[in-house]
Amino acid sequence: MQQADTKSQAPRRWKTIPVFISSTFRDMHAERDALSRWVFPALDERLKERRCRLEPIDLRLGVETAEADSERLCEQQILKVCLQEIDRSRPFLMVLLGDRYGWVPEEDRIRAAAAEAGF
Repeated sequence: MQQADTKSQAPRRWKTIPVFISSTFRDMHAERDALSRWVFPALDERLKERRCRLEPIDLRLGVETAEADSERLCEQQILKVCLQEIDRSRPFLMVLLGDRYGWVPEEDRIRAAAAEAGF
């Protein structure tokens, strides 16, 4: 009697696919909303047959900074979380470009946040 191949019969695990969305917070609201309302749900539906879930990462809701004692620490925490989420979502980074740029932290804060995030 032949033994059944249990590997091929076992259900495949679900995979989560994180996608980081980047744009200025004051611009691109309509574009981000369109992605959230129509594009991502349609894409998520198509991915189900492959046992994949889409996880859009949209930091418009904010980053927890209650523990930060100063503006500098608050900014560093925001940068650290952004870098971690970008790293976690690799290679899926969606950048929405417009006519302006957003917040640009000072170089020493960028270096400190990058070092703390392990970059």
